[in-house]
Amino acid sequence: MFNPLETTPEWKEALDAWEGIPDSPPKVYRKRAKGFQVLQNDFMEKWFGTSHWAMPGVWFIPVITACVWHALTVKEVPALTVLGLFTLGALAWTLVEYILHRFLFHLPPAKNKFLKELQYVMHGYHHDFPDDPGRLVAPPALSWPLATLLVFAYMAAFNTWWSALFAGTVAGYLGYDWMHYYTHHAKPKNRFGRFMRRFHFEHHFGTAYSQFGLSSPLWDLVFQTFWTTGALGKKKSKDKRSA
Repeated sequence: MFNPLETTPEWKEALDAWEGIPDSPPKVYRKRAKGFQVLQNDFMEKWFGTSHWAMPGVWFIPVITACVWHALTVKEVPALTVLGLFTLGALAWTLVEYILHRFLFHLPPAKNKFLKELQYVMHGYHHDFPDDPGRLVAPPALSWPLATLLVFAYMAAFNTWWSALFAGTVAGYLGYDWMHYYTHHAKPKNRFGRFMRRFHFEHHFGTAYSQFGLSSPLWDLVFQTFWTTGALGKKKSKDKRSA
């Protein structure tokens, strides 16, 4: 029987070998920057298993525009209030991003096979193959269902203000996706870009249990998880001496 979500032998082998988020990519994978095909069906792999970096903008910029228009014209929310709610929604995303990354994506592998595979899909694969260009921004199979659930939650919780808040949250998500791709594949020329690249690479190639922010270091500073590899090493040594 045809199964469009049937995975490749390579995927199954990598999943079986996965023991959790490493501090740096396993040596066996380091020379395979592009990773491997996950879904056996080529059509499903191309259109739902991977995503070009520009595509989130194609489907989410119209959503942002429509939500701002809805807030201004249908809900008749004043422009300054829309701007404030939009900013608040974007800030809320940065906190959600941090919480998900730190407390969900970095959980130890589950014993249940389905849950373990879900963990590997969400984040484990990315730490094994951090530079795979097709999986640095969320594909439709992941981003669309989450966005649908979120819009219904906003409508239920925020009534008149939901569309302005949702527009900001989606814009924050879009910034997160593009910043993530930028840190892995761009060659930053400005100070902020170089800082963000170093900041994120510390997470991938030095210490996976710090630097959880992807769009900014804001919440790492707030929750004190901003540690460079060298600083974290000194902290661990100090903790051992104090124990």
